[in-house]
Amino acid sequence: MERMNQFTGVNVRHFWVSFLLMILTLLMIVSCAATPIQKNPAKGIYHIVKKGETAYSIARAYSISLSDLTAINNISDVSSIKEGSVIFIPDADQVIDDVMVSTRKADSDAKRNVGLRDQKLPDRAKSSKPVDATQLEGKTALDKPVSSESLGIRPEVAPSQPMAEKTGPKVEEKPPRIEKKDEVTQEKDHLLWPVKGKVQTRFGVQPNKPFHNNSWIKIVCPAGTKVKAAAKGTVIFSASLKLGETIIIRHSSNFATVYTHLKERYVKQDQNVRKGQVIALVGENDEKGDAFINFEVRHKNKPQDPLLYLP
Repeated sequence: MERMNQFTGVNVRHFWVSFLLMILTLLMIVSCAATPIQKNPAKGIYHIVKKGETAYSIARAYSISLSDLTAINNISDVSSIKEGSVIFIPDADQVIDDVMVSTRKADSDAKRNVGLRDQKLPDRAKSSKPVDATQLEGKTALDKPVSSESLGIRPEVAPSQPMAEKTGPKVEEKPPRIEKKDEVTQEKDHLLWPVKGKVQTRFGVQPNKPFHNNSWIKIVCPAGTKVKAAAKGTVIFSASLKLGETIIIRHSSNFATVYTHLKERYVKQDQNVRKGQVIALVGENDEKGDAFINFEVRHKNKPQDPLLYLP
């Protein structure tokens, strides 16, 4: 009897141990599945809406579907886009200064292509139409008109005369005018590091990914790190995108800095900020589990290497 009781107790303990191990395993699986994995943002540019531009015209100019444009920018009402708003254009590498001109050109090109497609080709079917036999009754080969070409005789063609050379003062051709590119002064210590951390991804074409041309640098740092404004300026964008919480600050001399993959934003649009002011917190994790932010420097909305301006 005692042996039976001991055997029963062992089975009960084994059952409860197995049950607890199963519960712990399920909890670990659920917690791992619930942890979001953040991907690096796709390349793109930030377009500042000008007067007269609409979501449709912007989508047409950048050759992106209206649904994709509104989805990635969390736009529920396309009529809510106003002058001065900032819209992220994925996979674009150049800002279109005049959206309306670009849209009109795209429409004219589309009409031209339709016109070329609709041009009628020679109707060869008519030439192969069978001839009514009644029309040829009583006619023989001798009844057909004889042409000089059918006899192998071609009309004489007057030899082409050389054209007289035009005389007159020789006009000197002017060399084409070369427009100077924007010269950007690259100075160290021009900006402040937004966070202290390790630069994991650099600006430009990636060594192991020749088709990836990054317009930003990725800075890895501890979660909860305070993000500071790289220079004084005005916040022109502070909102949540599909790519994460994003802040854009406009500075003097047509410069702007972009901060993406933030956890919390502390500034609003049209707010003036000073250099070094805390504007957000770090909190998003990449596929390796490292907290990070992406930092961009733009001059006239063209990406620049941030390391050329940071101390």
